Amino acid sequence: MHRLDGKIALVTGAARGIGECVASTFAAEGAVVIATDVLEENLSELSTRVAEQGGHCMAKKLDVTCKEDWIAVRDLIDAEFSKLDIIVNCAGMEMVRELKDLTLDEYRLTQAVNTEPAIFGTQILLDQLSKAAEECKNGASIVNISSIAGLLGIPDQIAYNTSKGAVRHVSKSLAIEFAHHKRNIRVNSIHPGCINTPMLREAMEAWAETGKIGTNDIAKVEEAFAAVCPMNKIGEPSDIALGALYLASEESGFVTGIELVIDGGSYASWT
Repeated sequence: MHRLDGKIALVTGAARGIGECVASTFAAEGAVVIATDVLEENLSELSTRVAEQGGHCMAKKLDVTCKEDWIAVRDLIDAEFSKLDIIVNCAGMEMVRELKDLTLDEYRLTQAVNTEPAIFGTQILLDQLSKAAEECKNGASIVNISSIAGLLGIPDQIAYNTSKGAVRHVSKSLAIEFAHHKRNIRVNSIHPGCINTPMLREAMEAWAETGKIGTNDIAKVEEAFAAVCPMNKIGEPSDIALGALYLASEESGFVTGIELVIDGGSYASWT
């Protein structure tokens, strides 16, 4: 018996990093996964890999800033399944920029990619989520990937920090709204610390290039990132995927509106 048998799960940002790991993990646990991203070639490789392992994964292009793409995903779900049990919003972008250099367009793009899907993607798919919620005692589940940057102030990341802080509050707001209206849809956020993903690698390379911490040596930058964590290491995508698995499964039927921090103790050491 798998933990997600019979579930239909949509994962955004599934082409790499945390999203890819979430999609693979959910498929291994019995879910039919709709893996979405703008990186279609990566999605195709993911679907093939999941199929070889005996899982079910459908690849679908989705630009999370595009309403028409969300509607196409909704139409696919209607045609194939009619319901949607789980959404995991993993799609995201980093923005390392000092306030003096940040443009309005950059700020708005960061919000559009990181925050708006948790609102408007949910809105577009609400009927499919509600259908699943009617059929399952513990309801449908939405898991939004935020960040410890949504809980703390981190320098030179005002656009990213505020977008992830908004994801946290969107999750709480929708959790209470859905409970109030008896929709039986649970909503929670996960707040990763430093996780070994392409996005983190790109951020470390940017810090190395600019010498933000006094060195251009990428290995020393990586050591510095790990040292921020009391456990003195960088986490893996599987650490986040397993947290998402719990929140998506029947095991968390009485859990909504929480922020699950998975960061090796970083947040605890800073607050």
